Amino acid sequence: MQILDSEPPQFARFLPNVACLGGMRVLLLVLLTTISQGLGGCSKDPALASIETDSHGYLCQKCGAKVYTGQKEFLESKCPKCQQESLVDVIGYWCEKDRHLTLRPKLAGPEGAAVCEKCGTQLKNAMVSPREKDLLAWGATKTRPHQARRQNSLSDRK
Repeated sequence: MQILDSEPPQFARFLPNVACLGGMRVLLLVLLTTISQGLGGCSKDPALASIETDSHGYLCQKCGAKVYTGQKEFLESKCPKCQQESLVDVIGYWCEKDRHLTLRPKLAGPEGAAVCEKCGTQLKNAMVSPREKDLLAWGATKTRPHQARRQNSLSDRK
């Protein structure tokens, strides 16, 4: 039996070429990946930005001293000023209404509830880590953990 070169059946003209489909899928995937990277490549995640900080703030519950340390330095609960075990971390609360950052001790319970210092709005889901410029504007002074220990040892000798 002899096979003659003939045209494909009529319905075959309407079916896409199988080899062409694979190439189109790859092209589509590359195109979608490029577009998605271009749209969201340089933006920061707001949740991560709210916890990033360059310093750590503290408030003494006894004498009211406001101090802060660098990004990789932390203080224990002993106040460098009054030497009492009453130092607590400070956290910021951002008010969208008046664009104000309220700094307060990081406490649990009703005393930890945040209210904007400017407008009095109850601040929920507005917690952010204060940066060095925020702590300076709040009135905090920079200290180092070893300075606090040195002051403690000097006061113990007296």
